[in-house]
Amino acid sequence: MFMGTATAKMDKLASVRILPYFPRISKEQFGHEVFVTSMDDRSIQIYPLTAWFEFVDNLHNGERDDPLMQRFLMKASYNGQRAKVDGYGRTKIPRFLGKKINLEGEMELGEREDRLVLSPKAKRGE
Repeated sequence: MFMGTATAKMDKLASVRILPYFPRISKEQFGHEVFVTSMDDRSIQIYPLTAWFEFVDNLHNGERDDPLMQRFLMKASYNGQRAKVDGYGRTKIPRFLGKKINLEGEMELGEREDRLVLSPKAKRGE
């Protein structure tokens, strides 16, 4: 289970260092592949690929034809992209997602149960 928050920055190649901020998350635990998506158009979720597959399997254990679930998965798929975690713990953020969510400068990178969440850093007083 992940928990905590750090400040992150996107580099010129649209990569974000994700693992160095959380030393207790090992690369073996997080894996070399991730699924990067957004379901709310306000933040980006970075799932270890195994956690994403487990999440989708759990959704499918419910009603497969549920229109709400199908819409949710379509949005995640539309906004989603597989990415690799490099040797420095960085992963690429799809440019269209970065622009859609307005990720620039400092961002918040938070741990949530089975994923990392990247969002614009809140300005003081918000």
